Amino acid sequence: MSKPVRVRFAPSPTGFLHVGGARTALFNWLWARKNSGTFILRVEDTDVERSTEASTEQILDSLRWLGLDWDEGPYYQSQRMELYRERLDQLCAEGKIYPAFETKEELDRMREQAMAEKRNPIYNRAALRLSPTEVEERMKSGQAFVWRFKVPDEGHTVVPETLMSGESECRFENAAIGDFIVTRPGTLDKPGGPLYNFVCAVDDADMGITHVIRGADHLSNTAKQILLLEAMVREVPVYTHLPLITRGGKKMSKRDEDADPRYPVSVSARRDLGYLREATVNFLALLGWSHPSGEEIFPLDELIREFGLERLGKANANFDEDKYLHQNGWYMRNLPAEEIVRRAIPFLEAAGLSAADRPEGWLAEVIGLEIERCRLLSEFPEALAYFFQAPESYEPKGVRKFFGSPEAAELLDQTAGILEAAEPFAGEALEPELRRLAEERQLGFGKVAQPIRLAVTGRTASPGLFDVLRLLGREESVRRLRTAAEAIRSGVLAAGN
Repeated sequence: MSKPVRVRFAPSPTGFLHVGGARTALFNWLWARKNSGTFILRVEDTDVERSTEASTEQILDSLRWLGLDWDEGPYYQSQRMELYRERLDQLCAEGKIYPAFETKEELDRMREQAMAEKRNPIYNRAALRLSPTEVEERMKSGQAFVWRFKVPDEGHTVVPETLMSGESECRFENAAIGDFIVTRPGTLDKPGGPLYNFVCAVDDADMGITHVIRGADHLSNTAKQILLLEAMVREVPVYTHLPLITRGGKKMSKRDEDADPRYPVSVSARRDLGYLREATVNFLALLGWSHPSGEEIFPLDELIREFGLERLGKANANFDEDKYLHQNGWYMRNLPAEEIVRRAIPFLEAAGLSAADRPEGWLAEVIGLEIERCRLLSEFPEALAYFFQAPESYEPKGVRKFFGSPEAAELLDQTAGILEAAEPFAGEALEPELRRLAEERQLGFGKVAQPIRLAVTGRTASPGLFDVLRLLGREESVRRLRTAAEAIRSGVLAAGN
């Protein structure tokens, strides 16, 4: 009987949660949920100088927003130092690690010489040639040293790697790996802290991880971690190294954050732009995974049911911004009306637009008029602003086309009178009267509707005019029409255009 699936997501809290990290978290979460397994959150914060509490909170908040709930954790490596020290002592007692005293400058010279001689620039094991007495004297004198893992001289290390498509095997020649460092420099009195590969292997063993799903950039670390697991006589997980995420043919990285504010690489910034969690999860799932049907819309329950490591692709995944926006728009249009209203309100209020004094259901109707045109929640404030605030100006091209003569002011005044008298104040009462007005003035209906639209919205394009008038209300619509008429008569608009 196979062991229960146990996977982990292990971010370093040195910044925001990158969309690439979010994809890694999502694939681990989906694999756990697909197999009724356990999803573990582990914060790899041993880099004390770069790790921050603020970064940790932002990462956790981003995971919560995505809906990637964890079953265990978060575990913090900074709180597990006693365990790491025990494992180091164990490996030391078994002769599997040894102290090395070279300075950075000495190591640089060794590396340069090896490269000049066209040799693999791995550590030359100079420290292993020191006598036990000399090692003891150096350590007792307070000389700084690191612990190095003694890699087997011969053979190879097998990585049980799914290679994104089917079962396979990946192997590294031990002679090419070299005796790698497992701690930072330290002394007997002040030991150096453990490094990534060591703590990662210890934690994977201690937490019973069965599958490691992470980016392909970790593949070179995997052989070292397997060597450590074998040295500790612990079971080796199955590994899946995900293809890179690229945009425009280049790998996406945290440094892209400043390149274009429209296309941030952090999950929290995408959320703040108005991307939905549902669309974000759907989009990230398709970065390297696909369904045989070619379908691209997958609600979360379907993703869990359909997800499988065997359908991951080997090629790098292209971060298609247009597809992301398209999916976001689809999810916005397909959310229940009350839910899209709930999510839009913070964006509207941040722009100073409040529907608190409006009738129940009003905001849902207003949003419904513009939802086909908006693909981000952050687009609602600009799209809906005229429903909350009378226009302070009018589109110049509309002014030139529709407000260029005194007759336009007369038309708007007549319209205001019709609106004041209409009963009920709805399209079925307004439309016949406004069409009659067009006939009386010997105009096509569009030449009547467009000045009215410009007067009440400040724009030349809007949803259906009668819906706009109804939702603005009689009093506000009349006021805006008369304001525009007065502006035309005063010559202010002509002077400014």
